Amino acid sequence: MKKKILIIITVMCFSQLSMAKYEPWNYNMVQVSLFEGNNAADGTRESVDDIYVEMEGFHRYKLLDLYWFTDFFDILNSNDSDMHKVKPNIYGEFNPRISLDGLLGKDLSIGRFNEWFLSYQLDYDNGNYKGGLRRHQLGIGSYFDLEKFDYVRVNLLGRYATKSYGKPNEDRLDGYLFNVAYLAPLYKFENGWSIVYSGWVDYVFGAKESKKYNNSWNNTSGTDNSLQWFNQLKLQIDNFAVSTSIKFNHNFTEVASSSSNSSDSTQYILGVHYKF
Repeated sequence: MKKKILIIITVMCFSQLSMAKYEPWNYNMVQVSLFEGNNAADGTRESVDDIYVEMEGFHRYKLLDLYWFTDFFDILNSNDSDMHKVKPNIYGEFNPRISLDGLLGKDLSIGRFNEWFLSYQLDYDNGNYKGGLRRHQLGIGSYFDLEKFDYVRVNLLGRYATKSYGKPNEDRLDGYLFNVAYLAPLYKFENGWSIVYSGWVDYVFGAKESKKYNNSWNNTSGTDNSLQWFNQLKLQIDNFAVSTSIKFNHNFTEVASSSSNSSDSTQYILGVHYKF
């Protein structure tokens, strides 16, 4: 009976699979943003205030789907910044994805999942304590078709850190990252201005090695999960935009909240953006 049920489910899945020819497409976007963030989460200390610059890009060339960003903290070299002369002062992510549809030359869409990818993500910083952070993540990705959204970009990745400030998860498989990024236009004015809603969710789970972390210096302990949820409203015209954002955090960097850190704090961020 179980075999019959499995066969029925398999047939149903493949019946949803389109065998149309794969059609490649190209796109390029690079954006520079100036952010003022307050009450930023930190897994080892209290909330952080800073003015920082972010460079990000989204590129699509046939089979390659690439998203990346790099944050440069304390950009004004100000004594008022909580990041002044503190390392890491650079953090970035690099997420190339190779289309499986393109490799096979077929449209592998299943339901609302309209393209599949082999996905890799590198998280890095320039921290000088025990080598800083170098985290490699590998898995599958897709685009999810959701009404009124321009895109919903999805990844499910296994995590492996070669450097993580000497934490127990170095050189070990350590849980999974489920990531969703999305954008939806809300309203366009007659004068050309428009309002856009965008955001992303990072959910880490099953991080058993991270849970072993303990720091007696600031009385913090590790967890096997974390959640970051970023929401942004942007007012834009042509290549220029201003934004207001809010980011919710829970167990930021897989560290439990305590009186000595801000891993559960909420961030409020103002931004100015220019897109090339």
